[in-house]
Amino acid sequence: MNSERLLTRKDVFKVWFNWMWVYLSIQNMERMQAPGVVRAMWTVKDKLYPGDKESQQDLLIRHMEFFNTEPTWGGLIVGIALAIEEERAMNSDAVPAELSSSIKTALMGPCAGLFDSLYQSTLIPILLAIGIGISSETGSVIGPLVYIVLYWAIVPTVSWFLFYNAYRLGINGVQKILVSGIKDKIISAANVVGLTVIGAVTASTCTISSGLVFSYGEMTVNVNDIITGIQPKLLVLVGAFLTYWLLAKKRISVNKIMLIMLLVSVVGYFTTILA
Repeated sequence: MNSERLLTRKDVFKVWFNWMWVYLSIQNMERMQAPGVVRAMWTVKDKLYPGDKESQQDLLIRHMEFFNTEPTWGGLIVGIALAIEEERAMNSDAVPAELSSSIKTALMGPCAGLFDSLYQSTLIPILLAIGIGISSETGSVIGPLVYIVLYWAIVPTVSWFLFYNAYRLGINGVQKILVSGIKDKIISAANVVGLTVIGAVTASTCTISSGLVFSYGEMTVNVNDIITGIQPKLLVLVGAFLTYWLLAKKRISVNKIMLIMLLVSVVGYFTTILA
């Protein structure tokens, strides 16, 4: 990329800020997040093409093509597109008009897979687990507040860091990350941390006990004591794996699983199978 810049760091921040606040609020089913890209690019059209209304219109029209990815951290693609548009504004002969669209199309799938895993499937469950762990027994408002503070401390910071560095490095830097295998290591490490935290919170906050008691003369056998003696929280573990099986293998919705749990709890209580 050209070492000269038409845009300042403040300009790039304005593009990121607008993208962050509108990417889903003006989404539609035909173009998905493309209107959000257009709104973000609109903030710098006068800096890229001062006084050239036709080129400004072409800039915005180019980004009305279908675009859909994980938007919070995957918005770094918009940062790459911004760098390409800036390069085109400085040297239109060297940068074809369709380059930014091609780059967005090529990267939106890989970035969706990467950041859906890191952001939606790992970070958010971890933050929720921390908040639930703090307030599950006391009902304290501290848990939700901790979640809110951690979310707003981490998510926008990472989003801006990725966006700005994607803009600064351009397409070459992000391509190196995507093809080097680093993303696979990051996903693997994040999944281990996420599963550890979720497993710990599940074991500490969930309780499943059996109410079955058998008597043989003067001897009484408590089934729950036997299960606990084999492995504490064994029933919780079985319940967790059963829930995962229903979700992942049987594709049963969360609402239906909650209804199943409710019915099992009611039946289990009245039959004393569950305590």
